[in-house]
Amino acid sequence: MPVPTPGMSIPLPRGESFQVGRVLGTGGMGTVVEATHAPSGRRVALKFLHDDLLGHPTIPQRFAREVELATMLHTAHVARTFGLERTPQGTPFMIMELLDGRDLNSLLRAEGRLAPARATRLISQACEALEEAHARGIVHRDLKPENLFIGKGSDGSDWVKVLDFGISKVLDAPSGPAQPKLTKVGTTVGTPEYMAPEQLRGANDLDGSADVYSLGCVLYEALSGRRPFTSPRYEELVRLICSTDPAPLAELRSDLPRALCAIVARAMARDRKARIPTARALREALIPYASTRRAEGTVVMEPNGPISIPNPSNPRVSPMPVSQPIAPPPARVATIDQTIVDDGEPPSRGWIFIVIGVVALLVAGGVLLFFVFPHVLH
Repeated sequence: MPVPTPGMSIPLPRGESFQVGRVLGTGGMGTVVEATHAPSGRRVALKFLHDDLLGHPTIPQRFAREVELATMLHTAHVARTFGLERTPQGTPFMIMELLDGRDLNSLLRAEGRLAPARATRLISQACEALEEAHARGIVHRDLKPENLFIGKGSDGSDWVKVLDFGISKVLDAPSGPAQPKLTKVGTTVGTPEYMAPEQLRGANDLDGSADVYSLGCVLYEALSGRRPFTSPRYEELVRLICSTDPAPLAELRSDLPRALCAIVARAMARDRKARIPTARALREALIPYASTRRAEGTVVMEPNGPISIPNPSNPRVSPMPVSQPIAPPPARVATIDQTIVDDGEPPSRGWIFIVIGVVALLVAGGVLLFFVFPHVLH
């Protein structure tokens, strides 16, 4: 099927359809477009595989698995995926939440390095998404600025959603005819600049600490304005990552707290035993630098209205009755990060100091009158 173009209609069973709007982005694996579901009027995003990848031995399976894994995660920091469908020509596409904002890569290209509080808040929210993923045995394996999407929370603050679980590794997943292996032992998948050394070496025992390393690289870039390792040659890039340390953050940016620089360095430790072990541990280490307090707020993860989508074509995604609309994950009450400017004293204490000052001046004036102008008092 050709790249979807604005105005194209994609018919679905039972008389439903998607009306394609603008193209939101094109990557190495596919194209994402905005679309409107009829008859509900619900706006969604549709992600299509490129035609030349449909015959690939593993990519279509990874595409289908991305749908399966994304629907397993209920955290508010993962972009929601509603299901997998096919065009009448047989091209698979996934139906996703339509996001408003931009990815971290675009933000860094536009604004350069970020303030420490903002950078640590963004990474902390990504850690929350990974905490659930890792608890379910899912390692993302391709965390990078392009896969951290930044929208707005209900209070206008940054709200991160982790994208693209298409090359995730499922720990301890059974293999066999129903669960084929999608990578060979010793192969590497991901974006090299953000990959942990063990991932670059093709280790088959990856765990969540590989994602911690990747987030450390992303935080390093957000704070310094540059990637920790770069090289036009892949072999040289691998050598640098596996055998050297990046330039110390403190040398690149003198205003950063040394303790924060140390946290980033520990997240990027080449030796897994020396690395911050979990996404939760990284998030907790970053709390003092995010300059936020958790305030009660509600983020309703329900869609704006019911949307009836045909049964997913992927047999690994549980089908639903034709008459039953897709049931979203349970609504989650989430907290919203709010920046609190704290000058160290409650505002009401300033009035106390003013009153004390005025009283002191009046007393001083009385003493001056008594000694210098005693006749005035008599």
